[in-house]
Amino acid sequence: MLERSLTEEQLWSKLPTLQGEDLVALLAHPSASQRHIIKVLQRRELPEVFLRRVAGSEWIRSTRIKFFFVNHPGAPLAEAMNFVKFLFWRDLNYTTMNFLVATEVRHLAESVLIQRLQSMAVGEKITLARQAGGQILKRLRHEKDPRVVSGLLENPRIVEDDVLFIVNQARTPAPILESIARDAKWATRREVQVSLLRNGNTPLSAVIGFVRRLPAPQARMLADDPKVPVAVRRMLKTRLGG
Repeated sequence: MLERSLTEEQLWSKLPTLQGEDLVALLAHPSASQRHIIKVLQRRELPEVFLRRVAGSEWIRSTRIKFFFVNHPGAPLAEAMNFVKFLFWRDLNYTTMNFLVATEVRHLAESVLIQRLQSMAVGEKITLARQAGGQILKRLRHEKDPRVVSGLLENPRIVEDDVLFIVNQARTPAPILESIARDAKWATRREVQVSLLRNGNTPLSAVIGFVRRLPAPQARMLADDPKVPVAVRRMLKTRLGG
């Protein structure tokens, strides 16, 4: 039996051993605080009755407790889905990549975050771009702010296909193409170099080095490609001695 006379610190020390009815009793204990409930919600295994009581308690008004509830692998699906829309964007992003929770919860978090992208501040988008995965990352590939794309290039989850997608868009602004052309990691990739040379928005000053370093067979191919900007073809032909 969980004694009602326990102080906040005494209650904290008992958390690791609380089971069954005592877990439920914690929710109404006079010394319980948000940190107690969050600490318990971080347990991998919790009885369903406790999780349902949390969902129906006053504690669930807290956005932090909503986050830990939604991200608990045993959270009842209906309740978890209901609370997703109240999460902050950082918490939504974490939820989209938490494979311990139900697929439906992750997909809903993804959908809610995509809806919020338009109203997010640039600084928030830059931070998100550095961390995002899945469909959020793919959606951020359409961003036209070079600062956001620069953040995306730092993301450990971005792959060459994502970079090529950005480069191959006819409407990608020159500052973004230039940032990719000068990126220490992606500018060394041959496919990325070729795509940059083919995009008419890429500043010539950013790709002169590519022209010099391209293998002769690729240089000849691009020099004869009508889709390549005229100025780039001239540079290639000059380099080839033609």
